[in-house]
Amino acid sequence: MRNRAGLLLLGIAIFASNFQGESLTTIRKTVTQVGLTLVATDGSGRFLSQLSPADIAVLDDGQTVSNFELRAASDYPLRIGIMLDLSDSTRKSWPLTEPLLTKFLQDLVRPSDRMLLVGFDSRVEMERPFSDLHEASSLIHELRGGGPTALYDAIYSTCQHATFVPQAEPSRSALVLFSDGEDNLSLRDLDQAIQSAQSKGIAVYTISVHRRRAQTPGDQVLHKIAEATGGRDFVVRDGRQMQAALFTINSELRSYYMLYYTPQNEPRQRVFRRVRVVPARGTAPLLRYREGYYTSPDPAR
Repeated sequence: MRNRAGLLLLGIAIFASNFQGESLTTIRKTVTQVGLTLVATDGSGRFLSQLSPADIAVLDDGQTVSNFELRAASDYPLRIGIMLDLSDSTRKSWPLTEPLLTKFLQDLVRPSDRMLLVGFDSRVEMERPFSDLHEASSLIHELRGGGPTALYDAIYSTCQHATFVPQAEPSRSALVLFSDGEDNLSLRDLDQAIQSAQSKGIAVYTISVHRRRAQTPGDQVLHKIAEATGGRDFVVRDGRQMQAALFTINSELRSYYMLYYTPQNEPRQRVFRRVRVVPARGTAPLLRYREGYYTSPDPAR
């Protein structure tokens, strides 16, 4: 993604939860400065509000980054899209979803945030920016749908929306996707949907509602989308679990830090650079993160 001002940032989301080990996913950028969005917790899963540069060490392509800047980003504007799957397979969850989503937005939204509501089934039925919560509630009530699902096309389209066009001010971008993960109509494939979010630095959080104990194919799709983009996936059975999932998403979106540094010896050709952020003192803080970037533009763009 090329920034019009000539300064290009790589967003690498770091989240903390019940996590064992590290998973590797990549974002492809032309890099003159690296910007990482971080979330860290203590051993009990509580978000750390006083993270300092002395608490972490940063390595870029195996080399220690000696000079980096760490900023608390809880007050940065949020760019968030709410994506609602309106297909036949998800209609049964609407009585549960709608009131909790309204409460989630009331708790989350601040005046400086930019919000987007997307309803989709076989196509995108609604794609409307909003700022007023009463307006959002009215828009949700207007949504109608049914039939098959074009999930990947909807994600791809949403990530291209003007809401997520980079601005001069720093911000954070995320999608909250309510879906069962089924797709039976898209022209784009899963990888293209993921790359569209990665190219804009958009973390995708997914919520699926079902009572099955076994993981469904749709659950696996949603997990892959969330993991590859730096979000999280939730499978909930009832209103209590959905409320807990939305509370966790809200907390993570408001608990970021921004870390900036300029990589040394930036190559001219397209190469992979692995980034690691590790605790500087023992086992705390706990960090879970997506790592790695390419030094050339994303081929999907």
